[in-house]
Amino acid sequence: MKLRGYRGTDHPLLSGPWLAGELLGLPLEDWPALAGPVEVPPPTGDDEELCVTDGAFVRYTAIDWVHRRARVEIGVHPGLSDVDELLAAAVTHGFAGLNLRRLHGWVTPAARPGSAALAAAGFRCEAVVPAATWFDGAPAAREIWGTIRHD
Repeated sequence: MKLRGYRGTDHPLLSGPWLAGELLGLPLEDWPALAGPVEVPPPTGDDEELCVTDGAFVRYTAIDWVHRRARVEIGVHPGLSDVDELLAAAVTHGFAGLNLRRLHGWVTPAARPGSAALAAAGFRCEAVVPAATWFDGAPAAREIWGTIRHD
């Protein structure tokens, strides 16, 4: 899968039925009918990189160019079947394209993320933060998943 840079015509890819700020934002099946889609803002500064592909976006945010690390957010639209390939492309671009050493992101286990896909892409669960967000009418734990480049 090939990631490309964000253009203004890609704006519809930046909104959808997933949790905001997720490492792997898969479409939620029980998204409330009256709830609006989550919108991700276009990049505004040097500490963000936004890439898109057909049916998904990959956002590198809070990029620390000195220590070469960034938080990753991925938003997947319904119909994109190859999440494993998307994660591999995101990791490859982060490590080879941006020359980062560490990628990390938030995962909400209650939203049933693709933990197997994250592990296959080299991510590991690093920490659990209890009651870190509000999900489905109750406090829910979040996990921090990360991967490092092995030179």
